[in-house]
Amino acid sequence: MSGLVQADGRYLYERLHEKTFQQLCNALLAHVFPDTRCYPVGHSDGGRDATREVGGKLVIYQVKWTSKPQQKPVTWLNEAIAGEADNIRRLVSEGAKAYYLLTSVTGTAVPKRGSMDTLDKELAKHEAHFGIPIRIWWRADIDARVDAAPDGLKWAYSDMLAGHDLVRYLINGAEAAAHDHALRKLAMNVIATQWEDDSKVKFKQAELTSHRLEDLFIDVEAVRLATPSAVPKHRVFEQTEMANLGGAASYLLSTRQPFTLIRGEPGQGKSTLGQYVCQLHRAAYLGHTAAAGVPVDGVPASDPRLPLRVDLHDYAAWLAGIDPFDTVVQKPRKALRRQGTVEEFLAHVLTSHSGGLSATAATVADILERLPVLVVLDGLDEVARAETRQRVVDEIDRFTARLHNTYKPQVIVTTRPNVGGLAEPTPDRFETIALDRLSDDLRTAYLHKWASARSIPEKERRSLERIFHQRSAEPHIAQLANNPMQLTILLYLMHKRGNSVPANRTDLYTSYMETFLDREAAKTPAVDEHRTDLEEVTAFLGWRLQADAEKESSNGQLPIRELKRLILNYLFSVEKHVTLVDDLFTGVTDRVWALTSKAQGTFEFDVQPLREYFAARYMYEFAGADQRTFDRSEILRHLVRRSYWLNTSRFFAGFSRPNELAGLVEALEEERDAGARPRQLRLSAWVLLADGVFSGRSRTQHRAADMFLDDLSVRFIHRALTTQDDLPVPTRDRGAQYLADKLLELVSHNPVSRATPERLDLALYLLDDADAFHEWWHPHMERAIGSSWEAEWLRMGTAYHSASRLTRSEIANLTLADETAAAAALDAGLSPDRGSRQELLMIQAVLNGHASELPCSANTYAANLMRVLRPQNFLRMADGADVVNLDLVGHFLPDTPAKQRQTALTRLKDRDPRFADLQTALTFRKGQRRTTSPWSNTARALTAILGPSWLAAEITVIGAAAIDYTTGGDLTPGSQPLGPAIDHGRLLAELRRNRTDVSWWSEQYDAHADPLSRATWVLGLLAVAELRVVMQQLPRVDETLNALPENMRRALLMSSSRLGATIARSLSLDVVSAAAALSPHTALAVAQYVCQPHGEITEQDLPCLPIETLTVMAQYSTAAWPAQLVLSARMYRDPEGFDFSALTALGPGSKACASPPALTENDAAAILDSPFEYPMSAVTAADRRVGGDTATYLADVAAQAGWFQA
Repeated sequence: MSGLVQADGRYLYERLHEKTFQQLCNALLAHVFPDTRCYPVGHSDGGRDATREVGGKLVIYQVKWTSKPQQKPVTWLNEAIAGEADNIRRLVSEGAKAYYLLTSVTGTAVPKRGSMDTLDKELAKHEAHFGIPIRIWWRADIDARVDAAPDGLKWAYSDMLAGHDLVRYLINGAEAAAHDHALRKLAMNVIATQWEDDSKVKFKQAELTSHRLEDLFIDVEAVRLATPSAVPKHRVFEQTEMANLGGAASYLLSTRQPFTLIRGEPGQGKSTLGQYVCQLHRAAYLGHTAAAGVPVDGVPASDPRLPLRVDLHDYAAWLAGIDPFDTVVQKPRKALRRQGTVEEFLAHVLTSHSGGLSATAATVADILERLPVLVVLDGLDEVARAETRQRVVDEIDRFTARLHNTYKPQVIVTTRPNVGGLAEPTPDRFETIALDRLSDDLRTAYLHKWASARSIPEKERRSLERIFHQRSAEPHIAQLANNPMQLTILLYLMHKRGNSVPANRTDLYTSYMETFLDREAAKTPAVDEHRTDLEEVTAFLGWRLQADAEKESSNGQLPIRELKRLILNYLFSVEKHVTLVDDLFTGVTDRVWALTSKAQGTFEFDVQPLREYFAARYMYEFAGADQRTFDRSEILRHLVRRSYWLNTSRFFAGFSRPNELAGLVEALEEERDAGARPRQLRLSAWVLLADGVFSGRSRTQHRAADMFLDDLSVRFIHRALTTQDDLPVPTRDRGAQYLADKLLELVSHNPVSRATPERLDLALYLLDDADAFHEWWHPHMERAIGSSWEAEWLRMGTAYHSASRLTRSEIANLTLADETAAAAALDAGLSPDRGSRQELLMIQAVLNGHASELPCSANTYAANLMRVLRPQNFLRMADGADVVNLDLVGHFLPDTPAKQRQTALTRLKDRDPRFADLQTALTFRKGQRRTTSPWSNTARALTAILGPSWLAAEITVIGAAAIDYTTGGDLTPGSQPLGPAIDHGRLLAELRRNRTDVSWWSEQYDAHADPLSRATWVLGLLAVAELRVVMQQLPRVDETLNALPENMRRALLMSSSRLGATIARSLSLDVVSAAAALSPHTALAVAQYVCQPHGEITEQDLPCLPIETLTVMAQYSTAAWPAQLVLSARMYRDPEGFDFSALTALGPGSKACASPPALTENDAAAILDSPFEYPMSAVTAADRRVGGDTATYLADVAAQAGWFQA
């Protein structure tokens, strides 16, 4: 693509070419000056394209067009004037009074140096030479006149239109006789066709008086799982920013992210969302504002895009050589198309939906280049074959890469949760969001819409609402009501049966289909007569279409002739009457029970979950029917091995009778022990547990829950629950209570295990009950008081502030042996007596920097101190500080509302009135704007109240490093920058003033030998001093770091990490080599200012840092992010030579997300055997190495094993 849409103008004059541009300019002149004479295009005009008389003398207009609007404009225009010199002289002699040059060239506006001002000087010379004023209409001048021109004039030159001007032409330009009439006709035909296709919900529910999309749509809420990575090759740190986005449709209408991957459970409304968003844009084109319904939250598509919605199973079928829009039965190719870009398929979609108009890839390129488009690629999960899915994803990635040259694109891809680790669009470009479970308000809103669509009388509606709210208070019913499709079925059954509704998923679908079939049988005698056969045949068709989609890349549709043939063949093969076919398909019908005709001449299941339900039903009821010893659990084994069949496996297991459950668990255990696809198997088994499949037998359910106690299961399940937001959670009576108890038992046996944080977190997730947790925790805490285990048990009590429930005597007996223990008590909500030893220790933990990475959300004196004075607050205060890097590398980055900080400050003032001075210091006062006053004055006020502290020192150094602010703040005459009588105003000013003075740093080091002064000296040097000074002072840095107590060294490195990742100036790679020769601590401290969280290590990944050094560095958890960067870069540079055991230094809590690119089987096995020794990214990579879908299609397995032998 040429990329003509540029920042230098709204209109694409380059597309008009020379003659048409001249016609445009003449039209603009004639519009402004009706007496203008325009000369024919293409004739010898003697240097005048248009003229007009002013005061009896001619004004000359000459047009100069170029295809290179950003060439050297002054040179080009000078040459253009020189080329017209003879004509200009002649025209002057004939009485011309002014000469205008109209050009498509872009001028630049920089005063004195820009092309516009520069050419003005040249024009003055030409004017003196020719004796006539010469003026230029630059591109911006032409733009302004086109802006002011009527639409009819613009639309006559529609080739130059782009963006929303072109959208307005397509919407309103029906009468314009313009070149783009064919494009408009094509676009409007496709919009009208897809409007009709998407105007109704896909799930055609029983007994609705309206299936209109807008009558049933609710804006399901979404959460953001990940934003696009800015790193082109690999991301080193994962972004854990699960954020609530509100309604998904509202978000997609307003997001600035061009590419979005939407995940949602089956029935969650992914396709409906895509339909609705497209309809909002289409409504602007078609004028169907009433038909479109009220836009979500009152936000219309004010800037409409050209929407195109594509089913990806159609694209996959097309790649396999099948025309998805042709009703003729076709066999897939053996190999996918070599040429099969998304643009080529979009051209096929346009041709097929435009009523016979032709479109090519060039047509699509033209549309993408000039129009704001919305392309919805729906149902990536419906692409069954792994290799086809990989190709589809590759094509999507290439397509979105090309879209960077086009006009404001938006691409949305929808899919189910990716349990099997299958291909998905690149996270480098796509943000990932997930549709959330329905809230109570959305459930009620949908109930009202559904009742209206069914025309339910008001009295019945109130009764239905009462029943629904009563039953949805039950955990199992609430879980079923989590998504729109299951909620629809629940409401239908409640309306028909009242309180008598199933409490698990498979039974819910079964009851719905039976009730639906009762209705069909009452209406249609043929259905009543052949009911049993119809149920069997429909189940067979579910199996056949699901299996064909996997094996032959079909799109789930069957031409009616093929459908009849399949039914006839099946009925004949099982020796049943074939009259069912003629009875069902007599006359014209668009529905046969669960099958519906959406495209003329074809039938399919309404939605994929229904097809999967019937496929599962067929396998459960008919597989092995002729085999005396057939084991149904064998089917489950094959289902959970294949990502595409996982939702089918849920239905299949849900059919099981109590005496079959033990066999299912045994099959899952054997699959787990086999070691293939470990993540997929565990997540699949977890979903079955959450579905209540095993709830019929407590002992069997406990055995199923035991599958999730091993380390690998804990890692995978914990990861999925905390990052995906779409994994169901078992209710207490479906295994959650039992599993939580077992996990807590493991925690109590080994509190210091690397697995403890995730085991505990998973147990808390399952319990979700502060009282139940306290009942378990308190006896252990009682026994730990005064022992070496005290700090560990305090840390475990943080989730529910359990330490706040300790008695006065228990608190008094707490030793809080060191500052990390005191910080743990603070975070666990401990509320000691005022002035007690425990309170003083907690205050000291805050002041010494050991609580800065903890939430500390309790309402205590120490917690309020932290809430007001957290260093992250002071980094946020500085413009230019890249604070998002803190979250990226793993630092705690709370977004504490100002009101909460103000409340905390009020409480501090109630405790000690001197905090009023600190409140004053925190703000920019008159005359202090853009100065460092708040940093140094706050540190001074804090020191005046509580004495010298590391917290005050860090705040001061942050201010010193804020280079966009001028030095300000109070200071005491004759004071010292360090030492017991430190003046933080003096310290900040001196750090800045002496950043280049080696001798000052030496003098201060020698003058102040106390640990706090030395640590402050190191932090100030690394964050502020210039490179030459740092290099010369490295031996002193090393001496200090190695002499500091471990707790103080850890606090210093954590503070240094925050500064290095956000606000401090950078150091060069050379200094790392010098530091590495001294000690690992010094190497880490320096590396925090050399490495960039978003950057990539160069110079062959710092060989000066051997594995031994990196291992020591890694002990400092979050502060060791440079070590993670180095290891990641080495791993990618030389994967074959990389020793993956080095990753154990990072540990399980590392936020490193760079996945090992080339694990051997042995490496993968080692990681999976000890999953809590490695970062989660390595565990995930190992799973991919041993996982992957089996190559054998399920249909082939069934044939080979004789599941359905006639």
